[in-house]
Amino acid sequence: MSPKNPSPAINRASSGEPYPSRRASGQPKSTRQQYSACGACRMRRVRCDLKDLPILGSGQHPPCSNCSERGLNCVDEFAEVKAVKLLRRGRRLQKVEAVYGKTPKDEVDLHSVTPPRSVIPQLKPEFFRSPFFRRFHVQRPIIEPAEFCARFNEFAEGNTEYLDVPGQLVALALVVWAASYGVNEYGVEDTHEGPADIRKRKELVNQMLDEFLYLIDIHGILRKPSWDGVRVLLLIMPLTQDAQSPMDRLAMYDATLSQVYSLCSLASSSSVDSGQGSMLTPSSERVSSGRLSLTEDDLKSFETTLPSPHSLHDNPAAASYSFTYRFATIPIHIASVCRAIHSALTGPKARREDDVDESKLQYAWDTLERCWNDFDGLRRYGTAGIVQAEDVERFIDAWQIFVFECHNVIREGLKQRPKSQV
Repeated sequence: MSPKNPSPAINRASSGEPYPSRRASGQPKSTRQQYSACGACRMRRVRCDLKDLPILGSGQHPPCSNCSERGLNCVDEFAEVKAVKLLRRGRRLQKVEAVYGKTPKDEVDLHSVTPPRSVIPQLKPEFFRSPFFRRFHVQRPIIEPAEFCARFNEFAEGNTEYLDVPGQLVALALVVWAASYGVNEYGVEDTHEGPADIRKRKELVNQMLDEFLYLIDIHGILRKPSWDGVRVLLLIMPLTQDAQSPMDRLAMYDATLSQVYSLCSLASSSSVDSGQGSMLTPSSERVSSGRLSLTEDDLKSFETTLPSPHSLHDNPAAASYSFTYRFATIPIHIASVCRAIHSALTGPKARREDDVDESKLQYAWDTLERCWNDFDGLRRYGTAGIVQAEDVERFIDAWQIFVFECHNVIREGLKQRPKSQV
């Protein structure tokens, strides 16, 4: 019995049509070629991020991450092909703009803010048990470890009310600080293989700072006073030397002190929180040339809120408080000395005076000597089983270096005065 209709295969053969190519379902055949990788990455058969990098202001394309890390010359072999494609794309955009128009530039600038890439990982609970956090807290005692660690653990278990937005930013600030030392979010130090790794780490930290400053802005940390917000600003400020202009850093500094003053004045605050502002103001730069926002009266008001260690002898936390009290009071005395130097020698009013206030300078010099000896006394006091001996040494050495800098500020300030005034 002959078929009434010829088979499709016979028709295709007689008509000279080729057989359709077989391909897997969901994988359509494409003749388009990708030109996104540079020559070196194409030869090494590794993933290349050349197409994701923004073009520099000079019009040149920056090298990809792989070539930058290995010091290779990053060559885009298909730059001319891409240029032709971009030209065609530009012509199409011109036609679209001619038909539909463009959004006014002012509207784009005000309402279309592109957030930076998210690169800061979330802090892990293991971080608080790491040697890095112990050493970091000794040098920058801005958060109370037991209190914040308890809050963070509750937050990590899903109780979001324990950490609001400023508290979460405190955790991210710790991650940024750790990254600047080559430590990850678990508190584990990453391996380093040379200058390329250090350069890569610095670039990563700068990206983290861009993201962090963006989060500070969108959450209004600078205009919504809170103690966690103050901690955020105190933690991140030392890292922004390359990420912000001097004017921006000064504005953040003043906003931080203003929040400390407001929180101490308008609400009942704990002594630990209040002291952060008193210890923030003194620095060698501020003492030598800048202005001081908190006054001696503010410092004395803060000291009256400190309970005596002897009044807490029945409290289980008395030993820890007594140890902290000894280590905190000496820097507070140094803060008082910095104000005396600023008032007698380096401040704007002092520089306008014809004579130097010798009594204030003598008080400052003698107090600095006493503070130096008090720090030596802390070495004999020991660790009380609370911190490591190396942490105590690091803390004392850092503050004694600062005492030396204060002495040097006095010497240099007197050298700059006319001999008739000295």
